[in-house]
Amino acid sequence: MRLNLSQQYLENLKALGLDFQSILDLAQLPDTSWKEEMTLSTLDYYHLLTAFDKVASDEQILAMSRIKDIQMFMPPFFAALSSKNGLAAIEHFAKYKKITGPIVVTMEVFDDLVRISYRYDYAGLDLPRFAVLNEQLLLLDLIRTGTGEAITPVHVGTPFSYEAVSRDTFACHVEQMEGNEIVFRKADLEKPFLTANNVMLDYLEPQLKERLAEAMTSESFTGVVQQKLYQMIPSGTFGIEDIAASLGISSRTLQRNLTAEGTKFNQELHNVQKLLAFSYFKQPEITTDEVAYLLGYSEVSSFSRAFKKWTGQTITEYRENIDE
Repeated sequence: MRLNLSQQYLENLKALGLDFQSILDLAQLPDTSWKEEMTLSTLDYYHLLTAFDKVASDEQILAMSRIKDIQMFMPPFFAALSSKNGLAAIEHFAKYKKITGPIVVTMEVFDDLVRISYRYDYAGLDLPRFAVLNEQLLLLDLIRTGTGEAITPVHVGTPFSYEAVSRDTFACHVEQMEGNEIVFRKADLEKPFLTANNVMLDYLEPQLKERLAEAMTSESFTGVVQQKLYQMIPSGTFGIEDIAASLGISSRTLQRNLTAEGTKFNQELHNVQKLLAFSYFKQPEITTDEVAYLLGYSEVSSFSRAFKKWTGQTITEYRENIDE
């Protein structure tokens, strides 16, 4: 796996009192931060998590788990916060985790409750305390940020002892148990996410936000569809049926209205995906894999072919020339 190490990320760690070089030394990993990325095996990443475990306090882990304080564009959170509610966000977040790293997220939905647990995707290795606490706190902050409410879990389970600052943040009973879990009321996860709370929008390219604003104020039907596409593509749910349902019409009516304005749904979808891609690529810390994910592609190869068709350039060629 590849770990992005932007200067901003390293400065954030330093501001929290965490020296990344010391952490790498503990993990017995070479320092390639000058490349602003590291290529890690599954075992390397485990050693890195274990090193964080040795030096990070609960106060520092809590600070690393507040989305609004991270001050960076984080693709998994942007995608999750673009979802319609907590259930969809967790499902989308779990898919991202599966694609990009060795931490597996499992969501079990019951009649009234939803249980989320984590495991390391390597036989015989259990998640370190740092990873379990960080994942649980991140998920809770994601739900609270999306809904704009101080959602409280029903139960938190962990093999480890948590400090008072962490227990106070969860605001529920924290039980020491063999595995790990964070349990929410299903009704809380069904509460709609508020677009205004999507803090990741603050880090998008200004031109993209201007284009989104134009679509939102457009009186044309095409503009309305573009607006919905901008909002829904990162969530992973943006087919013609999804867009039509969000507008309260049938997909047939949607296509007919677009045809009347001289365009088609797929044409507008590709136009918006292209503009989103240009915006994401302005930020060098975002990988091509992450951009493909944010645009709804399940395979990078499919995105690469589409991008070449849009621009006549490969992604590598485009990114090399973007600042020239």
